[in-house]
Amino acid sequence: MNPSQLDDKLNAQETQEDQKSKKPRHPRKGFGLWLDDLRCRLTVRSWRRKTKIEYKRSRFSARIKKIPYAAEIGDSLYTFGFLIEYSIICAGRAVVKAARVILQHAGSLLLTILRPFLLGIITLCEDLAKPFLRMGSGLRHIRELPAIYPQESVRQLRKEKLRYFARGTKKYFPLVLNALAYLLPVAAAAGFAFVVHTGVNLQFTLNVQVNGQTVGYVESEQIFESASEDVTSRINNAKAVMEAAGDEVPDTQWEVTPTYTLAISNRTMTESEVANAILRTASDEIGEGTAVYIDGALRFVTQEGDHLRSYLESIKAPYQADADQDTRVDFVHDIRLVDGVYLLSSIIPYDTVVSTLGEGGGPQTYTAAEGDTVQTVMDAAQVDINTIAALNPDLQTADQALEPGEQVVTGVSSPELLKVKVVQRKSRLEDIPYDTEITDSDEYDFGDTVTVQEGQLGLQEIVEDYTYVDGVNTQTDVVSVNVVQTPVTELVVRGTKLQNGMVASTGSGTFMWPVPGYTYVSRWMSSYHKGADICAPYGTPIYASDSGVIKTATYHYSYGNYIVIDHGNGYQTLYAHMSGFASDIAVGTPVSQGQIIGYVGSTGDSTGNHCHFEMYYNGVRFSARDLFPTM
Repeated sequence: MNPSQLDDKLNAQETQEDQKSKKPRHPRKGFGLWLDDLRCRLTVRSWRRKTKIEYKRSRFSARIKKIPYAAEIGDSLYTFGFLIEYSIICAGRAVVKAARVILQHAGSLLLTILRPFLLGIITLCEDLAKPFLRMGSGLRHIRELPAIYPQESVRQLRKEKLRYFARGTKKYFPLVLNALAYLLPVAAAAGFAFVVHTGVNLQFTLNVQVNGQTVGYVESEQIFESASEDVTSRINNAKAVMEAAGDEVPDTQWEVTPTYTLAISNRTMTESEVANAILRTASDEIGEGTAVYIDGALRFVTQEGDHLRSYLESIKAPYQADADQDTRVDFVHDIRLVDGVYLLSSIIPYDTVVSTLGEGGGPQTYTAAEGDTVQTVMDAAQVDINTIAALNPDLQTADQALEPGEQVVTGVSSPELLKVKVVQRKSRLEDIPYDTEITDSDEYDFGDTVTVQEGQLGLQEIVEDYTYVDGVNTQTDVVSVNVVQTPVTELVVRGTKLQNGMVASTGSGTFMWPVPGYTYVSRWMSSYHKGADICAPYGTPIYASDSGVIKTATYHYSYGNYIVIDHGNGYQTLYAHMSGFASDIAVGTPVSQGQIIGYVGSTGDSTGNHCHFEMYYNGVRFSARDLFPTM
């Protein structure tokens, strides 16, 4: 009786019992009726489950009994299992016994090792405590002397106390020395630690000197070197100004050679402060001024520092008017103004500084050629029609023709040193592609693909800084990439089960040359030829280019003996003009990559020994030369 017949029988019995149990009773409604129905269903389901299990057990027992010598086999297996179980129990007992012995010996060994240390600690404590115990006992005895000698005078009691103290000191002084033998090393170690801690916390600095005179203190050698370079730069700038004015500058003038020594001080100076102090010590021809550093190099010194700052801010003001919190405005070149002490000969007039900074720039033009229009100017200059119309009132439409040689203003550039850059921070969302994981399963037919989990694109926010100079985007920098939504991987299962019950491997998609022992390729696929002709001696082995299943293995009047392999991933390959097939090749059998499937011949419509090789993807033929261009 199979399970379906058993279910029918059980249902029939249940129906008969229900009909017999139909007796007049008080009707139940609501929750009580639902609870009775649930209990009934659960009871029937449990009874069915137990009945099916008993039925399966009885069938299994019946099948076992039909096996020849089932009882003897069962007894043998029982004996074998008993011996294994008994051996495991005996081994476990031996391990426990050995562990107990090891622990006992380990405890004894540990006690032997620790005993000297424990005795040493006890002895140390006794040696340290004995002097104090004896001292306490002596003091108690001294306090008791008046009660012991009540008739003695105060003078005599004092003498007795001194004699007792002297005897005790003489007798127990070795105990004090013994305690000091322990305490003195501890005190020395504590003193050493205190000295080291104090020395580490001391702030060591560099004492900067010029001609033996201290000018200040700096924290590190790097600050000293930077300050020295700054002083040299200020002196060289002064010499350049004097040479430009036609004055002679001796090489020895303003020679400054600062030095430093190691010192301890809590007052240190910055790089600019120590440079000012060095110059004050080196020369009397100095004064207050403002240096203009461009890209780290000292270019000008002026006494109109406040006016120059206002002038530079006025240049950036038009760009800052429309700026928001995500936009910052600055000069392209790093322009830095530093107030300090400089050589008077290096100071130049404010107007000269401004005029030098403002050199260059002006309108940018495009000279029209034959056939140019406003659109071609816009494309060449990468500007829009609004910019062209604002700078050229006569040009208002993109298709307007231009005369050859006509000058069109395309923009206005800033002076080179005063170019302003506008950095705008923008964010955009971008899809994140998902990965695809492909696995093989023999639960599906060969060549079938099943998507068990759909892939989903992720989402990421990309924050970028766009730099504009004279309205043109010159640089784009990625500031951060934040994942908003993680992509979901697509899971695909490829079937490998064949109709004959065998299992095949789906092709990897990576192919090998089917005839490694070939001589040359006489021709490739073309409009009049379907594949590649791989020439080789008669009988040379032909290998499966990738794993798959033999779809066709037969004779054709044109192909001769030929084989078609389905690789299960959309790819198919064809091998023709074989002299014969390998012995294990048949339609429907799986083959692996590199397995011999046949041998080179000249069967069918062929004029010489070769393998005709064709490749297909999703039914479309493509040239093997795309994958093997160097063959």
